[in-house]
Amino acid sequence: MPTNEKPAYVYMLLCGDGSLYTGITTDMHKRMRDHVNKTAACAKYTRHRTVTALAAAWQTTNMTAARRLEWALHHTDRPTKDALVAAPDTVTSVFPKLTEHTYIALTATLEDYTG
Repeated sequence: MPTNEKPAYVYMLLCGDGSLYTGITTDMHKRMRDHVNKTAACAKYTRHRTVTALAAAWQTTNMTAARRLEWALHHTDRPTKDALVAAPDTVTSVFPKLTEHTYIALTATLEDYTG
């Protein structure tokens, strides 16, 4: 990884209406606070829904890898997303085209980033 690249993160948030929101960031603490506190920087989607939990999250080596996983998650069905929430370590098994990148499943909770 070039020294000027920062790790990037892909995350799925569980909202109060049962929906999942997927996003990417290079700063999990700031981004989670934005979503929970409904700051001007939060997504329109989460501004109108209460974020209740960090359903799943992965660390990647760069934004390119994060964007590829985010795209795959946006274009998959809910049962597949639910399976990844239950077993986040299976991400490259579910999306074999992403095996060129490394995705590390994180075990943190929303409170770990916002508390």
